[in-house]
Amino acid sequence: MDRRTAVALVAVALVTVSGCSAASEAVGELGEQRHPFADETVAVAVDGTDRERALTRDALTYWESHAAEYAGFETEFRLVDPGETPTTAGPIVEVRFVETVGDCGDTDYSAGCAPRINATTRVDWPATVRVQRGFDDDSTRLVAMHEVGHLLGRSHDDAPRDVMRHERALATLPRPNASERPVPWNDSTLTVAVRGEGLSDAERAAYREEVAYAAAYVGEGADGTVPANVSVDVVDDPETADVVVEPVASAECRPDAGSCARVEGTDPDADGAIETYTRVEILLVDLDREAASWHVARQLLVAFGVDEAAIPARLADATYDERRGAWHG
Repeated sequence: MDRRTAVALVAVALVTVSGCSAASEAVGELGEQRHPFADETVAVAVDGTDRERALTRDALTYWESHAAEYAGFETEFRLVDPGETPTTAGPIVEVRFVETVGDCGDTDYSAGCAPRINATTRVDWPATVRVQRGFDDDSTRLVAMHEVGHLLGRSHDDAPRDVMRHERALATLPRPNASERPVPWNDSTLTVAVRGEGLSDAERAAYREEVAYAAAYVGEGADGTVPANVSVDVVDDPETADVVVEPVASAECRPDAGSCARVEGTDPDADGAIETYTRVEILLVDLDREAASWHVARQLLVAFGVDEAAIPARLADATYDERRGAWHG
């Protein structure tokens, strides 16, 4: 009977960021009220790569087709070379691709930022748009479309909602999956805690001792399968710990498993695979307390992304008695 592991990956949400418009800079003189882009050809310089320039052109083309419908006027855009001084009079826009946009208006973190221009806005040309780089093509194009919408006077509550709403789920460029990284966490030090509402203080302390045995084995390298810079600290608070160990009477593990791990993480590039682990829950299913250390050690290797084929023999080839009895590495 095989009682090794059952691993379940929980659903992972994409990174959610927001586009934001800076406050209008000043109100112009009263008189004829018309948007400065209305019926104009707007010169746009893009400080970015060829890919980023092409995606910006896509965003501009979208608004050339939809400005009349959503902004109430026709407009055209003309890409100019970086550093070129347009020879025609009229509004000028500079789109800068940056590593971090930072704050924008009342938003501390944004994927993009642009002034929201309307008929009474006085702007010092060029109007500057910032777009965070590192997103995939669809997300970069969407952020650029969103920010150009602000230039045309659109707010987060305006149509088209699929472009202008404030918060969006954006995907980054491809990143290494957790299975491809030496340590699938953002930190090489993991904290582990015991959780169990039905445990007495004495029982919790006994489980903590078993977890400490397993943590020491893994922190010392687990027979060479865990990188040398990795460490595992046993802590008291399960709410803030990276890894939580919980004895349970039953769980949605494989029917013959004595333990299983629930892995949570992020998938910023939206490829369907976790790139970074954020939390692991180790469930000990109907086990005697003295059997906990073998199962916790086995599941901690899952938490560190150790490939199944690389599991040390003392864990991979353990007998039933070794998996169900005392084991101290």
